[in-house]
Amino acid sequence: MYKNLFKFAVMTITILTANLLTSKISEFLIEYHSHYNALTRTLIIMAIVTIILYPLYAYLQKWLTALSKKIIRSGSSVAGKYVGLVFAFLICIAVLLCFYAQMWYHINVFHLLTSGKIGMYF
Repeated sequence: MYKNLFKFAVMTITILTANLLTSKISEFLIEYHSHYNALTRTLIIMAIVTIILYPLYAYLQKWLTALSKKIIRSGSSVAGKYVGLVFAFLICIAVLLCFYAQMWYHINVFHLLTSGKIGMYF
């Protein structure tokens, strides 16, 4: 049971983190304005995205899986096997929530938490 839960947590964190990083890279490239027309710029961005993301994808899963495992295991060593796993997973999800909310909706979750207004967004 623990092994399956561990795999789920690691895979979820890895997928969300990889998606966040690649989305930010793509967003940056799309927002960069140049003097080329739209279709030429699109082709250039597609080439740049491929050049950047191909090696990133090749190594990102390995790096993120190792990092996720380390985080999950450290949570397990602090709070016990199952509780630590769930606790570390929830912390990772909360951190990713902050980044995704900022990226997609320009919402600063940390500010909402400190101001007590987080409840208005759920």
